[in-house]
Amino acid sequence: MRTSFLLAAVLAVAAPPAAALDRFEIQVYGPDLNAPGEVGAELHLNYAFRGEAASAFPGEIPPDRSGHFTIEPAIGATEWLELGAYLQALSAPGSGLRYGGFKLRAKMVVPQRLTGDFFLGLNVEVGRVPKSVEEEGWANEFRPILGWTDGVLLVDLNPIFGYALSGPDAFRVALEPAAKVSVNTQLGFALGVEWYAELGFADALLPAREQQHLLFAVLDLAAPKGGIESWELGVGVGAGLTEATDRKWLAKAIVGRAF
Repeated sequence: MRTSFLLAAVLAVAAPPAAALDRFEIQVYGPDLNAPGEVGAELHLNYAFRGEAASAFPGEIPPDRSGHFTIEPAIGATEWLELGAYLQALSAPGSGLRYGGFKLRAKMVVPQRLTGDFFLGLNVEVGRVPKSVEEEGWANEFRPILGWTDGVLLVDLNPIFGYALSGPDAFRVALEPAAKVSVNTQLGFALGVEWYAELGFADALLPAREQQHLLFAVLDLAAPKGGIESWELGVGVGAGLTEATDRKWLAKAIVGRAF
């Protein structure tokens, strides 16, 4: 009995992580929220020019030459709360355009009148995606939002953690941090870098060579210091930094509008 228990524990720790970097939403969350009653919408696009061509599990559409599309409506509920949803689709060679699942989210941010140049928040998501995207359909994500900005320099960290709600790794926490540093040029746009990683499970971090890391150069529409933009536009080009990263070269764009 004791030997069987120890063997099961070892296998659980040694099992490869089922989690992977989000294929649809490549974004570092900042402190921005829609005002109460204000409606907004974003369109997220990304395309992998080169990536892993073999499926990681039966039924998966591999990322090589695949495109991912997300429509994200949102509404401001209170000064500190925004509610939103994601409607996802993907396309790949030989697969055509396919449904990619949905997510619901609640984004909570401490009003910056209380925190000054610092910002603090939490985004909570729950969603279901088809087998062509992830091995386990139902999943949950918690995205802390921590950072500082003086209107010119932005430093933003999202130490994301989440878990599947079904399957053999249900409720086993996976770590997927993201970060961004950018500078507002005061010319209507900001330039920066974004980093995304998949480190494995909290109880069994992957060796560095088996982790996924993506680095992007990004350009964002940005009003001069103190200004407000009703339109959102962000574009970026990224590369995988490790052999294990399943997307080697990709581009992304986000277009949004508040009404």
